[in-house]
Amino acid sequence: MFHRSMKVISQNPCFRQHVIKRFGLFGRSNFLQAQWDSAHISCEGIRKEIETSGIDESLIAKLDKISNEICIVADACNFITSFHSCNDVANAAEEVYMQSISYVETLNTDKTLYLKIKALKESSMWQLLDQDTKHATNMFIDEFEKSGTHLNGEKRNIFVETNNEIFKAGSNFVEAAHQPTSVSITKCPTPLLNLIRGSSPLITLSEADLNSRYDDVREASWKLYHRFDKSREGKLCALLNQRQRLSSLSGFENHCEREIKGSTAKSPVVVQDFLNELNHQLKDSVDFEIDLFRKSKRTRDPVGIWDISYYAVESRCKFMQKYAIFQSNLNLTVVMEAINKLSLDMFDVELVCEPIKTDEVWHADVLKYSVRTQCGQTLGTIYCDFYRRPGKDKQICLHTIQCGTLTQIPIVVLVCNFNKDGCIQTSNVNLLFHEYGHALHAVLGRTRYQHVSGTRCPTDFAEIPSILLDSMINQSSIMTELFNRDELKDKSLPSISISDCYNATETQVQLYYAMLDQLLHSSDVKDTCKIASIAQKKYLNQFEIPSSTAWHQRFAHLYFYGGRYYSYLWAQAIVNIIIERHDLKNTVQYSPEIKALFEQGGSKDCSYQIESLLGESLSIDKMVASLVKPLSSFNTLIESAGA
Repeated sequence: MFHRSMKVISQNPCFRQHVIKRFGLFGRSNFLQAQWDSAHISCEGIRKEIETSGIDESLIAKLDKISNEICIVADACNFITSFHSCNDVANAAEEVYMQSISYVETLNTDKTLYLKIKALKESSMWQLLDQDTKHATNMFIDEFEKSGTHLNGEKRNIFVETNNEIFKAGSNFVEAAHQPTSVSITKCPTPLLNLIRGSSPLITLSEADLNSRYDDVREASWKLYHRFDKSREGKLCALLNQRQRLSSLSGFENHCEREIKGSTAKSPVVVQDFLNELNHQLKDSVDFEIDLFRKSKRTRDPVGIWDISYYAVESRCKFMQKYAIFQSNLNLTVVMEAINKLSLDMFDVELVCEPIKTDEVWHADVLKYSVRTQCGQTLGTIYCDFYRRPGKDKQICLHTIQCGTLTQIPIVVLVCNFNKDGCIQTSNVNLLFHEYGHALHAVLGRTRYQHVSGTRCPTDFAEIPSILLDSMINQSSIMTELFNRDELKDKSLPSISISDCYNATETQVQLYYAMLDQLLHSSDVKDTCKIASIAQKKYLNQFEIPSSTAWHQRFAHLYFYGGRYYSYLWAQAIVNIIIERHDLKNTVQYSPEIKALFEQGGSKDCSYQIESLLGESLSIDKMVASLVKPLSSFNTLIESAGA
């Protein structure tokens, strides 16, 4: 309840200038342990104050202060553990992080705190509270109950034990999902014999080996890498069934119901209705795209599930080939200028590069930006770790270090993995805009309670700002900012973003995984392959998938997003409606309503926020139509181009 973060493990052995006695990041100069000790003492003081005082409105502010004290240390330590290059610093951060997590567990199951907040809601003063405080109160109660705090005796002990088992089972499943597959050369499929390396008696395949340009190699690699594995099946079933057990203890019918409560979607029934209708309406676009892939396929064999990613990328490259000159001139400086223009035009804020103080960052390449209003007010800080280096995780992601409130400036870190020469691929431009959307959501956050600030909201709501900014790349003024430089004045700009090309089949695969995620988290599971087979026949019936394979056993997001993987499709649908309703397709313009959406974070009911922004209630029909229309439009574009 008091701290939400996802631990990302990475090793960075290249930057050793920092010394423990001089260590400081983000403008904080104290030892990590000293920071935590101070926060712990403060939290315990507030905790005792709550236990001994009466019930009034200040209770929520006190609980939020505890949450903030913990998060300020724990979020920084979580980031340092993953990305700092000095092992001593990273190890010290991890030790402090684990201390904070252990303390959080004691708070999340503190029955006195739970009963106090329940008493507030049941008291006569409840009706006198403002809506923000009521919403924060309800969130605290829900999260206490998700932690089993309302349970008594043996049930509570079982809950704590089950929670620990879920963490172990999830870690085991994720590790197994990423393990390569090895096979003896004597049993190796013929198309893979050219992958023999050195004198090893084994051929080892990882996910990186699945995109060969040769159809037979790609198919054989996919089948071997995704073959059924009894050990992985056991780990996945253990995770799913422990989650179901925990949900039952918490009073929920299943894990999906537990995870989706309080989200924009509200219930698993709504999510599954949305996915079923999308599945029905996607058919024509998917069939059209598969037919194009079939014509491109070198062997003219039926298009397999192993072909989708390869031919989608190949088709995009061919379609965008006439714009190759723009790609060759695209660099990080230009992209950041486009991001700054979007920030100015749409939110009336700008990015200002700031000088960095001694020991303020974890690597010499890190840049620091202030987000400022036109009046010069600093709203927050974004540290940008743009460039790849040995040992650094390859993902592009955002880490919140400090949440923004009415009295606290937010701090976030944007982590990328670009070449240091400054050149940037078009696909990475979309990723950078997406993560910048998360960053801006966090930085613009101005809520009374930090516990609900910025991205601290349901997943299907948190993805809306990021997908919105990603989608704005298609807007003509942003395209001009990215591509229309002096040496390109006589060239026609790209009419469509690369992310919108040949997207139907990949949307279908995403839909399949979203529905499988729902089905696997809806009841006790003894055989995940049986459920996956049923889902494939309904949601991927365009492909013949070998019964000897179990590709869902490699889908680590079943742990990270369990019950919430639908969120990306759901959020994209809402974004498409926002763009249409606010006329953002043709012009980027300042919108106080959209800015308010960013500022409010999770402080208000997310469905209410969306309906206020759109001026109408969401409906499944409108959401599905908003997703299908761009796919159909692209098909029409391809047909008219004679592709």
